[in-house]
Amino acid sequence: MSGEHEMKRRDFALTGAAGVLGAGLTGCSASKPKKVQLWRELSHFSPKPLGTMPMSELGNTGVKVSKLTFGSHIRREMIGYDSQREHVIREAFDLGITTFDVYDSEGRCYQYEPMGKMLKPINKDVVISLSIRPDEGRTVEQEFERALKLFNRDHIDMVRSNIADKPKWQHHEYLARCKEKGMIRAIGAAIHDIPQLAEDIDTYPLDYVLFPHNFYHNVFNPRDQHEDMEPLLPMLRSRGIGVVTMKPFGGDWLVTPFIQVARELTDNPDVRFPQAALRYVLNSTANPDTVFCGMYSTNHVYDDILAFYEPEMSAEEHKLLDDIRDVAVQQASAWLPDHYKWLDNWAQRPDVKQT
Repeated sequence: MSGEHEMKRRDFALTGAAGVLGAGLTGCSASKPKKVQLWRELSHFSPKPLGTMPMSELGNTGVKVSKLTFGSHIRREMIGYDSQREHVIREAFDLGITTFDVYDSEGRCYQYEPMGKMLKPINKDVVISLSIRPDEGRTVEQEFERALKLFNRDHIDMVRSNIADKPKWQHHEYLARCKEKGMIRAIGAAIHDIPQLAEDIDTYPLDYVLFPHNFYHNVFNPRDQHEDMEPLLPMLRSRGIGVVTMKPFGGDWLVTPFIQVARELTDNPDVRFPQAALRYVLNSTANPDTVFCGMYSTNHVYDDILAFYEPEMSAEEHKLLDDIRDVAVQQASAWLPDHYKWLDNWAQRPDVKQT
């Protein structure tokens, strides 16, 4: 491909991506009714993969997790499709995913109860991960007791809080007591930036940390990192803290434009953005214990799992992500709503080599 032709194609991709700005997925709280339905519109037929899902230990906890975690996020338009959703979950489990992450309420889409029912047949064979955020006036004690009941468990394997919530660390003491009683196996925290964690990591003991990491949001070079601050990965690994990454495709607001850009940049059917993005994470120096990834259809499950069965990344996939990154540097920040601007803190500077 000539340099001129490639430049025109990249410019066209940039224009096309801008055209789907209104289609950026925003989670269950989305208010615009005409958004692209990722679970339908962006799905294509994918064959059922053959292989073995790699497993890992979550830090030094002894909790064995599948390298790929099923993220239970749903969209409003998916409510009511419980039988189809259960089939997706069962396919994921049959293909080696043993770790399931569940939010209860995100934009009033409640998931503890339906996910508890869907996981019931395999309840004793999976690792259940929860984000604890009391809702509807419940205390954290009531919220956790409710979770135990809905998942029919005497313990939950992984429970995390979000330290961006105010007041920070507000639930940590209670979660620590639950862990002492054997009701929680591992306590974690989701972070929005490294300084949030660095100043408190030795005050509030953690078993794992969840943070964004992908080809564009690269944890090793956040813009706000202090020169004298300990890099995140050594900070965690030296303490035996598990490394869990999320948003492998860039997050809800960016995945749709990124997929659109990818379609404009390559017509090679063997080079797909989801698999390239996941392979990037798997081959990065982050080497996460598990990757949280939302999946809305069996085709998503098959596509995503194949990247874990066959993690080697091709030169064509590297180039695709490089080209999408060039577009992202110009456009991604504009695609993010104000409440998601924190993702910019993790974006790779264009002059910094990717790792």
